[in-house]
Amino acid sequence: MKPQESKRSHFVYQDESGVVGTTGYFVVGLLFVKDRKIIYEIIDKIRKKHDYWKELHFSEIFPASSKRSRVACELLDTILREHIYFRALAVSNEKLELKHFDGDIECSKSLSEKKRRKAESRGRFRAYNYFTKQLLIENASILNEAVVYLDKKVRMRDDNIFQYLKREINSKFGRTVIRAVESRDSKKDDLIGIADLVLGALSYDLKKGSNPMKLAVVRIVKQYVGKKIRFREWVFK
Repeated sequence: MKPQESKRSHFVYQDESGVVGTTGYFVVGLLFVKDRKIIYEIIDKIRKKHDYWKELHFSEIFPASSKRSRVACELLDTILREHIYFRALAVSNEKLELKHFDGDIECSKSLSEKKRRKAESRGRFRAYNYFTKQLLIENASILNEAVVYLDKKVRMRDDNIFQYLKREINSKFGRTVIRAVESRDSKKDDLIGIADLVLGALSYDLKKGSNPMKLAVVRIVKQYVGKKIRFREWVFK
């Protein structure tokens, strides 16, 4: 008899909004998808309906962007009815101390300007990585052999998030919660864009923004908070 093969539970798309170490909040989010085929078919159908082929970015929904807003609203209101989930974590910059993520920051007065800036950059990406890890840990019970996708972007040379997430989480639970962590280009995968739209709307609601086109997307997303979307603030101890 062949041993039973373990099955992948989810594809997970990660995104973040806001800047660590500034003001307000920064937010990390995870989109959990089981069957991508159904979601891709929905996206393709709505894109064709509106003849809309641009990338999906919440930040690019401007006050005059009625078409972008309509497409985003229809996409989210349709997709969030499917078998997907979104989890997000908001972290207050006022309560966060970057020195906990890079020890060099604490002795920054003795560093050159160049080294100080590098230490702060390291602290920022380590904070993003840490809170992404925490969000994955909170949802590890539903994950098995999951593949995690991060938006493709320029990273610091010593940003080891790909190895860090897989090593830390699998080690904590003693099983393969995460099979792989990979970079994904939002130009080639619309699910990165869907994660961006949901997280962007949640973050914009925290900021109490006033752009009516963005607020239309916020209203759609808020209908699913407490259902398909769970969103909470990190509690500092």
